[in-house]
Amino acid sequence: MRVLFVTLGYPPRGRYGTEFYTHQLVHGLAARGYEPCVFHPVRDGSKPRYTLERVVEEGIPVHLLHNPGERTSRFEPSYRDTEVERVFAELLTRTKPDLVHFTYLLWGLSVGLPAVAHAAGIPSVITLTDYGLLCHRGQMFDGTLARCDGPHPPAVCAKCIREPGPYDLPPLARAAKRAAVRTLAAFGGFGRVVVERDLARRESAVAEAFDAASLLIAPTRALAAAFLKKGVPSEKLVELVYSFDDTPYVALRGAAAPDPPRFGFLAQFAPHKGLATLIEAARLLERLAGDRPWELVLHGAPVGGRHALYADHVLQRMGARVRIGAPFEPEEAPAVISGFSAIVLPSEWDENAPLSVLQARALGVPVLGTNVAGIAEALTPEAAKRLVPIGDAEALARRMQDVLDGTIGREPAPGLPLRLDAHLDKIAALYARISGSAS
Repeated sequence: MRVLFVTLGYPPRGRYGTEFYTHQLVHGLAARGYEPCVFHPVRDGSKPRYTLERVVEEGIPVHLLHNPGERTSRFEPSYRDTEVERVFAELLTRTKPDLVHFTYLLWGLSVGLPAVAHAAGIPSVITLTDYGLLCHRGQMFDGTLARCDGPHPPAVCAKCIREPGPYDLPPLARAAKRAAVRTLAAFGGFGRVVVERDLARRESAVAEAFDAASLLIAPTRALAAAFLKKGVPSEKLVELVYSFDDTPYVALRGAAAPDPPRFGFLAQFAPHKGLATLIEAARLLERLAGDRPWELVLHGAPVGGRHALYADHVLQRMGARVRIGAPFEPEEAPAVISGFSAIVLPSEWDENAPLSVLQARALGVPVLGTNVAGIAEALTPEAAKRLVPIGDAEALARRMQDVLDGTIGREPAPGLPLRLDAHLDKIAALYARISGSAS
C-alpha cells in the first residue's frame, strides 16, 4: 500500500512531537512492507514560494513544499491556501497513493487538502495533534492567557485572535494596538483585523475537511471530546494514543537516578506550558530544600509572535539552581531524559499525550505535572495521582521536594501505554478499513 503522509515538518527539518511521531509511523510502516512518502512545508524562504522539491532521506521519498511565512493582514492564508492545494493535487496525480495520512493541516499547508484527496478518489485519515482545527491559537488558551474551554461562537474567538495579549508588545504599544483593532472591528474589520465572519468561514472550511476525511484519530479522550462537541460524528472518530520505538529506552531503564537530583523541563518557553509556575516552584524549593543540592534544566526555546516577550519576562526570575540546557537531537532523548530524577511539565492547556511524558514513562522516569486530561491519560493511574492543580507552584514545589526526599523515585513498571508494534497493528487495521484492502 502506498501511503502519503502530510505533516508540519519531518526530521531533520522538524523535531517536535508531531514530526517525531510521523517519522516513527513512516519507518514502522516501511518495515512492514508499506510504501510511504512524505509531503511537508519548508518555511525558510530558501526557494520560491510553492516550489516542490523531492529528496530521499533514510530511503523515504520526501516532497518539500517551499512556502515561507508571509507577512499579511489577511486571515484566510493562516488556514487555507488554494495554491498549496493545486501543488498537492499535482503530487497526488504523480505519486498515486492508495491513502493519505494527515498529521497536520495548518502553517504552510491548507485545510482544503482532505477535500483534494477526496476529489481524487483517495481515502484519508487525520491524526489530531492539537486543537488547531478548532482554535486558531491551538490550545483553547485565550488572549488573556486563561483556559477558555472552547470552542466558542465565532464572535468570541474573533475577539481573542485580534486583540493583543500581555506578552505581545510593550504596554503602550499594546494599548495602542488594542484601541486600533477594536475600532476596525466595529466597522467590519476592513480586511485588516479578524471579525466574526472570518471565523465563520474558517469553521466552514474545517467542517469540509472533516467531511472529506474518512477517519479522524484522537490520541486522547480529552481531545476526542472537544471534536465531538464541535460536531464530528462519533463513528468517524477513533481514539489511539501515540507510540514510538522504545528499544533505546528499554536499554536505559536500569540507569540510576542522578545524584544530586536533577529535574528536566522539555517544552516551549510559552505561557500554555506553565513555565512561570515552574520558575516560581523552583524558587519555593530553594527555601524548602535549604542547602541540599539539586538543579532544574530547561530544554526548550522562546516563541515569537503573540508571546514574544514572555520568555524574557519569566526567565529573568530564574534562581541559581536553574539553567537552560543545550539543544539535543531526537536520538539523544533517551540518554538526556534518563539523566533526570523527574521531568516537570506544569502545562496550563489540556495537552495531548505529550511526547516528553511518553518518553519519560518509557524510561520509568517520574513525571511531575499538572492535572490536565492530556497528561493524566498518558500516565498510569498511580502516577496520575501525583499531578497538581494548574498554576499551583507551592504544590509543584512539594512534589519536587518528594523527589529530593526519595518519596518519589523511578517508576516500578516502566513502559508505553501502547507499544509501537501494537500501535502499527491498529493503524494498519484502520487503513484496511477505509481502503477496502489490506496492505
